[in-house]
Amino acid sequence: MATKKNSSAKSPQATSRSNRDSMRWILGLLLLFAGLFLTASVLFYYFDWRADMSLVSGVEQEDPRLADLSDAIENPCGYAGAWLAERLVGRSFGLFGIILPLIVTMVGVRIIRQRPLLFNHSVLGALLILILGSLTLGFAFGEKWAVFGSGWGGAFGVEVARRLTSVIGVLGNIILLLGAWILTGVFINRNFINTVNTAGNAMVDKGGKIVDLVKQSVVNVADHRSKSGEEKTDPEPEPDSKPESERPQPSRRCVGPHFRCGWSGRGDDSAACAGCGSRSR
Repeated sequence: MATKKNSSAKSPQATSRSNRDSMRWILGLLLLFAGLFLTASVLFYYFDWRADMSLVSGVEQEDPRLADLSDAIENPCGYAGAWLAERLVGRSFGLFGIILPLIVTMVGVRIIRQRPLLFNHSVLGALLILILGSLTLGFAFGEKWAVFGSGWGGAFGVEVARRLTSVIGVLGNIILLLGAWILTGVFINRNFINTVNTAGNAMVDKGGKIVDLVKQSVVNVADHRSKSGEEKTDPEPEPDSKPESERPQPSRRCVGPHFRCGWSGRGDDSAACAGCGSRSR
C-alpha cells in the first residue's frame, strides 16, 4: 500500500516535469529554426543587397505591393528574409548584424540540450562584439561606397560613431574603441589579458631595438662624415725657404717677328732672342 501511495504521489510531479521538458524542447526548437532562418537571410543579403534593398526599403508588411515584390526578390529566403536582413544589416549593425541571429540560434541549441543559458556571459559577450564591431566599422569607413545602403557599420554604427567623433574627436574615438575591445576580450576570456601583456612587452622590446638601431646608424653616419671631411681637407703648403735667385724661373719665348725660331730664355727679363733680338716673356 505504501508503494502505491508513493507512486501515485510522484506521478503528478513526473507529469509536470515531463510537460515542462516538452515545452522547453519546443521553445528551443522554434528558436533554433528562427535563428537558422535569420542567419541564412543575412548571409544571402550580403550578396543580394543591391537588388533587394530597393525593393524592401521603406516597404511595410501591410503594403499592397507585397505580392508583386515577392517575385522580384533574389534572396532565397523570400521577401520576409530580405526584409528582416535589411533591418538587421542596412538599418542597424551592418556587417556585424549576423551576430544577432547567431545569438538566437545559440540560445535555441542550449535550450534543446538543457544546458545553462549563460546570458550574463555568452550572450552579453556576443552583444558587446555586435555593438563594438558596428561602431568600429562605422568609424573606420563611414558611408564610403554606400555598402548595404548605409555603410559597413550600418546606420547605427555610422551615426553613433559620427556623434562620438564630434564630442571626443578622432583620437578620443580611437582610444575609446581600443579600450572597449580590450575589455571585451578580457570579459570573454580571462587569458586574453595575458595575450595583451605579451603583445605589449613584445612591442616595447621591438621599439627599444629600433631606437638602438637608429641611434647606432646616426652615430655611424656622423663618424663617416667627420672622417670624409678630414680626408678632403688639403694640407697648407709649406713656405719655400730658398732665396728668390735660386727658385726656378718660368721659361720665356720669343715674342718678336721670329717667334718660330724656338728660342727660349730663362732668368733675366732683359735677355734677347738670339735670332731677332726681341725681348722674351
